[in-house]
Amino acid sequence: MSKIGVIKTKLLKKLTESYGSSNKSEMKNILKTIVENKEFKEMYLFYEEIENKYIEDKETAKLYVEGIDTMAKQQVKGLNTFCESLDKKLGDIEVVSNELYEALDQLGVEDSLLNLEKKIVAKKKLVEHLTKKKSVESIVENTTYTANENLLHAVLVNNFNNLYENTLTQEDKEQLKNILDLNGEDLVTKTKELKETILNKVENILSESKDGDLGNKLQSVKNEVTTMEPSKYNYYRLTQLKNGLD
Repeated sequence: MSKIGVIKTKLLKKLTESYGSSNKSEMKNILKTIVENKEFKEMYLFYEEIENKYIEDKETAKLYVEGIDTMAKQQVKGLNTFCESLDKKLGDIEVVSNELYEALDQLGVEDSLLNLEKKIVAKKKLVEHLTKKKSVESIVENTTYTANENLLHAVLVNNFNNLYENTLTQEDKEQLKNILDLNGEDLVTKTKELKETILNKVENILSESKDGDLGNKLQSVKNEVTTMEPSKYNYYRLTQLKNGLD
């Protein structure tokens, strides 16, 4: 079975090779394949998001990991055929193993007595990762992508799916360029500033509105914004949210 974490790593290396050899048609073919599968995009972005995720309470982290275990098996089962096809398209590529991705991949495997120990080890590793507070330095390191990671990440974000079909407006192109040009330190700072701006706007609307349904929606927005970790995908989501509140 082709594992999502391995494919994610191979995908970046393949894009690097294709870009280095100026084989743009091969790049476009690979990117077109992945952007057309919503479930794969969701799993790819989830693997990326969890790299900087922090949960202070250990019991909550354990529940979160159990939730991943339950949902991952269903998600991966529906992606088996697609992943096998994409893996063949990528070809034989040697990549360095990623312990976090390996743990996530293990949770996507169906339960059996033969893999029980591996499952337990994977869950412990994920809980340890989630409950370890990430320093600004580690976040910067994890969010300073290579050019090809930036490229792939942008294509996976909803509004950039047609990047290679030249359908982006000039404004979208500028926004894409600005986000991809952010270095790790700027990303952390600007994400914090943007979150504060949005939370202030939400608080102001909540204090002035008597609409119960609106209040519930805004409270959900507030909770989501508060828990967002710095990443280029989240920064894009936050800019869209801010625009919606203006």
